[in-house]
Amino acid sequence: MDSGPIRGGSETVLVVEDDDAVRATVVEMLNDLGYGVLKAVDASSALSVIESGIQIDMLFTDVVMPGRLKSAELARMARERQPDIAVLFTSGYTENSIVHGGRLDAGVELLSKPYSRDALARKFRHVLANQRQRNLARTMSARPAPDDKPERRNALALIVEDDAIILANTAELVKDLGLTVIEALSAEDAVSALQTTHVDVLITDANLPGMTGPDLAAIARQMLPHIGIIFATGDTQLDYDRSAPKTVLLAKPYDGKALSQAIAEVGIDPISVHIRTSKSSSSD
Repeated sequence: MDSGPIRGGSETVLVVEDDDAVRATVVEMLNDLGYGVLKAVDASSALSVIESGIQIDMLFTDVVMPGRLKSAELARMARERQPDIAVLFTSGYTENSIVHGGRLDAGVELLSKPYSRDALARKFRHVLANQRQRNLARTMSARPAPDDKPERRNALALIVEDDAIILANTAELVKDLGLTVIEALSAEDAVSALQTTHVDVLITDANLPGMTGPDLAAIARQMLPHIGIIFATGDTQLDYDRSAPKTVLLAKPYDGKALSQAIAEVGIDPISVHIRTSKSSSSD
């Protein structure tokens, strides 16, 4: 069980919920957690708020909404107008427009109803941290690559992340540190890789569809006792064995310097001179 304090935030959230009682309860919980809250009763009115120019950090919307404009389309249009916005869906149904075959569509975040204040708080921090990581990935991908590439090392990193943008960016950062990379969008794919390849360090999100990051790490450590484990997550209250050797938590959002330090902490010496952030952090 998580014994740490419930964390809130100061971000601005747009809550889209047609049920008056549910909307009032959610708004009260978010206000208590410190968030600035905007409200909308359906997707069309939510889009009007988004198009008003108010900077919104997160769109928190029920999946099943009245009116012609559906929640998935609202999310797409919101991202077009505010590319940095995080999106979190909520629903009491196990099958809907964002769940197919019992699994969420790739890159989609869902908080199932009913949920507690604790679950709401932790999910918000996870989703907002993931969005900041995506924003950072876009910024870093726009920078020119270093002219001199470090010599490849034999160390092999397995990166497990269900968000394709974060996965690609993290893989690029790790490659810049001189490691060879295997990418996996799910824990199941990661287990297959562990069965066929000697992995030196596992870099995994904690919140994965299906198997969790800590469960995956336990399997990896059983298969490869000397493997390094890095939990790359927005959940800084993550419940894992903090006394386990070569195991660290890397808080999202992270850059190349933080990733380099985490890799070093699990016993691999990255080529920190060549990290992508070296030019912008030369004054550190």
